[in-house]
Amino acid sequence: MKFLRRLLGATVPNPLERLRATETGSIIDTFRSNSPIWLVRSDTMASIANEMSEKLGPDVLRTLRYAARDDWAMMLNESNITWKGADPSLWRDFDRLWKGDGHLHASMITDGEVARYVVESTSLAALASGSFSAALEHALQNNIRVGVESQNEGAAFLSVEMLERSGFDSHPLVQRNTPDEKISENRLEIDEIEADSDGGLMLFNTPLSIVPFRLFTFWKRSSSHLLPLDSGEASNKWSEYLSDSVAKAFIDSDEMIMIEDEGSWADVGKNQLSRWGLGILDSASILENTLI
Repeated sequence: MKFLRRLLGATVPNPLERLRATETGSIIDTFRSNSPIWLVRSDTMASIANEMSEKLGPDVLRTLRYAARDDWAMMLNESNITWKGADPSLWRDFDRLWKGDGHLHASMITDGEVARYVVESTSLAALASGSFSAALEHALQNNIRVGVESQNEGAAFLSVEMLERSGFDSHPLVQRNTPDEKISENRLEIDEIEADSDGGLMLFNTPLSIVPFRLFTFWKRSSSHLLPLDSGEASNKWSEYLSDSVAKAFIDSDEMIMIEDEGSWADVGKNQLSRWGLGILDSASILENTLI
């Protein structure tokens, strides 16, 4: 049996089996080596990306694709998944991993001897394109160049160029996440969240996406050239833009949080923010018209 597992590769648990809640109100993904994630409505993530595009130009969606590729490459490197070949329909448990993250479909289409791919997401084609390119490179064990032939917000057609094999670069990006805090042994259980028949997560019939927080680190890293400032100023400006984009997305989504008094911050954290993996607020105060 152990030999068969090694031959077939690791299995992928469904998302509700993968996710755990920590004592501080974070949600971690055991399939990403306990990396903290944000369980976000797919349309909210799309709103954030679109707002960043308004601030920095359309290239920020291209750099988001690179960030998604880095995240999936890192996740697959950390796993024991064994995929082979160019057809995703033959990859064991790929659909479960793909749909668990908030995507819809990914398939190979052929035109004569030319193979192309179509990817679809409940969130963004940029995320789906980047994630799929990492999955394909993992299956082929060869460096590739992926081009986006056409796309709209939720779907894209991709072309792939095989690069000369000179030693496969498996993208060892950063060390695995090993949080010090105690991790609850219970799976994530939130009454309003459930897995649909396809394996995706839903909140009141609204699709959810699993977005690792490290994605934003990769996104910022790949976007440094979009801000014509020195490194320190660019980092601060990027953080400001992202903060504003997240705030606007929350307002647009009607996910408003009402605070009655200072003592209600902890309840808000436990009952609302921790549901998304954003932690628990212990206290807050106003200093010079700034909430801290």
